[in-house]
Amino acid sequence: MSEWLRRQRVLVAVGVGTVVAVTAVVAIWVLWPSSDTEPVRERRYRNTTACLLTDDKGLAGEPAAAVWAGMREASSDTRIKIQHLAVSGPQNPANALTYYNSLASQNCTIFIAVGEVAVIAMASGRSNFPQARHLAVGHDPGDPNVTLVEAASTEATRTAVRDLVSRAA
Repeated sequence: MSEWLRRQRVLVAVGVGTVVAVTAVVAIWVLWPSSDTEPVRERRYRNTTACLLTDDKGLAGEPAAAVWAGMREASSDTRIKIQHLAVSGPQNPANALTYYNSLASQNCTIFIAVGEVAVIAMASGRSNFPQARHLAVGHDPGDPNVTLVEAASTEATRTAVRDLVSRAA
């Protein structure tokens, strides 16, 4: 009888070992990363950044929302980086100039200012960044080195900004 029990124990041990081994093989096979993984979806940007300066309404105000939409389209088409900054606090040119200079420290190659205060600030600080392209939306700064974008309609503004930013990129 003890011989029979010994054989039973061996058979049970072999059976349990087989089940564990098969389970381990199946788990490794299921969890092993597949060789046909999706390609990396990184976006490689060009060395160009378009920066938007707005009043305290930010992107919620018009024409800033239309300008931002045009900038996003230009970014998708040309792979340039875009960013924006809203002037908070007092809405005057002196305060807005500090925000303009903050954007400039980000190495912006294209500046877009929306609204009177932002445009005046950009026009006064523009000479410190002559290598950058400057666009004013909705207010004429009276500077021949700043391109004026008329904010005639939302669609016209979006299209004009998209085209100007794409060409400048």
